[in-house]
Amino acid sequence: MNQEQYRSVPNWILPESHDRVIEFVVTVLAMQFSENDIVSIKNCLEHENIIIKSFKHNELNNVINVVVNTSTQKANSLFEQLSEHGIKSGFDVTVIPADRQDIKLLVCDMDSTIVQTETLDELANLAGIGAQVSEITTKAMRGEIDFETALDERVGLLAGMESGLLDQVATTTQCNCGAETLIKSAKAHGLRTVLVSGGFESIVKVIANKLGFDRYVCNKMTIENGLITGKVDKPVVDSAMKLAVLNEECRNLNIEPEQVCAIGDGANDMPMINAAGIGISYYGKPILRNATPYQINITDLESVLYMMGIKSC
Repeated sequence: MNQEQYRSVPNWILPESHDRVIEFVVTVLAMQFSENDIVSIKNCLEHENIIIKSFKHNELNNVINVVVNTSTQKANSLFEQLSEHGIKSGFDVTVIPADRQDIKLLVCDMDSTIVQTETLDELANLAGIGAQVSEITTKAMRGEIDFETALDERVGLLAGMESGLLDQVATTTQCNCGAETLIKSAKAHGLRTVLVSGGFESIVKVIANKLGFDRYVCNKMTIENGLITGKVDKPVVDSAMKLAVLNEECRNLNIEPEQVCAIGDGANDMPMINAAGIGISYYGKPILRNATPYQINITDLESVLYMMGIKSC
């Protein structure tokens, strides 16, 4: 497999001795399909001798949906082949059992997922210490140091800075393409939406309110006399807390984790993504992509809707 290809196997694969034929939905998403792309996709299907029930190409939205009957082993082989073609040609792929339960809950990371940047890094840039903080952020997102240690170190560097910098970041932070459509459409289809972030409330609440999330969970920075103290309220929102929020929401909604879609980009998102029925790495760091079968590396957040099987509003 190409060294740039990172992907774990999906949890629906059965051992060969117990494998069986079921229906799968194959979704291929691109910014623009070429004729060669479509030929490659059809060739992959034919190579695996898979029974094709339907093949639909939505040219307006650049989405190909294929319904197939095949074994779980062959479905995973198809997934791998299409994913490799996707890296070369520029498209994202999901292969999901057609009989999966409907998604009822959408849980999203914020930094570099719902929004374009790492907001703590942006805060540090305004404070003149961007390079120092960004280096720590990168190590944390790669899983090289634990999130809480990295958070304490970064916020400690901001001690004595004016708290108004937080408001500046909240005002200038831009959402990723498709974020507004994703949340609007998810809510229109009855999903509960939760923004869970290692970022800080002064920024997170602005993004959550702007997009219409039902709930947000995030960290809080201690402010005294208009100045950042360099301390973070405990407990922090780390990977364990993100997973706990997902499980809490499942209990409150009386649903199973299989009915959750979770999306993020870094190592601290991995537990909640692995727990979800559809866990998606969004332009993820290698450590996350290596542990996540469902990935968006080419298209935008609107693709999450197609992966969940719901229509864009």
